[in-house]
Amino acid sequence: MKDLQKTMKEAEEILEAWKPTRITFGEGSIRKVGEIVKKYSNKVLVVVGQWSIKKSGVLDEVTGLLERNGIQYQVCGGVEPNPSKETVYRIAYHLLAKGFPCMLAVGGGSVMDAAKAAGILATVKEGDLDDYFGMGMVSKKIRRIIPLIVVPTTSGTGSELTKILVITDTTLHVKKVTIDPAVVPIEGIVDPVLAYPCSHHVSLVTGLDAMTHLIEGYLNTVDENADPECNGRALLGLRLLFEGLPRVLEDGKDREARRMMSLASSLGGSVLFFKQAGGPHLNSFSWSNVMDHGEACAVMLPYYGAYYAPVVKDKLKILTEILGGKDSGNMARDFAEGLLDFYKRLNFPSTLKAYEKFSKDLIDKAIKDASQNRMKLEAMPRPIPAEKSEAVLRTIIEGAYHGTLEEIIRL
Repeated sequence: MKDLQKTMKEAEEILEAWKPTRITFGEGSIRKVGEIVKKYSNKVLVVVGQWSIKKSGVLDEVTGLLERNGIQYQVCGGVEPNPSKETVYRIAYHLLAKGFPCMLAVGGGSVMDAAKAAGILATVKEGDLDDYFGMGMVSKKIRRIIPLIVVPTTSGTGSELTKILVITDTTLHVKKVTIDPAVVPIEGIVDPVLAYPCSHHVSLVTGLDAMTHLIEGYLNTVDENADPECNGRALLGLRLLFEGLPRVLEDGKDREARRMMSLASSLGGSVLFFKQAGGPHLNSFSWSNVMDHGEACAVMLPYYGAYYAPVVKDKLKILTEILGGKDSGNMARDFAEGLLDFYKRLNFPSTLKAYEKFSKDLIDKAIKDASQNRMKLEAMPRPIPAEKSEAVLRTIIEGAYHGTLEEIIRL
């Protein structure tokens, strides 16, 4: 218990010192939302998701605090999971039509991503959203989007710290990504209490999302020198997550466990600020219609870990030790089985075929989608050559479908 308290304190100190986004952390920190917004304007557009934030009482609490601080506001709701370009344009319209100088995004990763994207359009005021997908395209026009204050209500994406946003093109049925320091929120309020109303399912899939951010970021070798403290933050977050997530799923109001998960999620965001994710995230974009993002990433992670093993053995050994897994000398199998054992504790499926809506044609879709993303294939710890991508990806994904490791280990 003493070590756990020390780990949480260390994580809190990291967030307190974080420079790109000023983070206000702790139970009850939402009560500071009015004074934080007021630093930037007396007028704010409040961006939220769908019905859950109203039902939980969080929206009424936030708007009441804004009123108490004399802040004019308009609520722009209806941001859907996997937010669409149409939603982004709608938010941007409200920003520009009524001259809102700043935004307050309250919700999960989708709400924060939509607000970031709308902030691009409202700040640059030219071009189409498609012009700003990719790496560093926004910074060619502006230094930073209009002030964006974010309040996460789940413990998963870490979007309050990241320079990443993901938007769905509903015409092409594809997700598009922007990675740019210009979209980083200026402030974030991380209050673990706001996640208390999350259902068991939401707590699970967002927790798994945070886990994949931490593990994929830790295993990343392409960006290894971007920040010397990044790997340490990843391991710190994983120690909190492997302890906290099972407890949260057992009792959603376990105060200490919710605190651990909030810290782990934000640390995941701090890792992704410098390092990018790999194969599991890449495949997840192809399956957003049949499973949640966190599920898709997590179900693939043991199998990609087995593929990465020849080049990240030392890292996998450390992860396996944290998981409490065995050491047989076969790091690919030990890591995968250690993670799969953790999934059993969570009652989380370990194969793609366990998902009722997952059909085998989605394997072909993921292979096709991934093979066209050369940058991601090359950014994996163990890069996949374009000419071998179909064979290698099929082996990994079919292994995840059936729950077998042998063919992957032989790659």
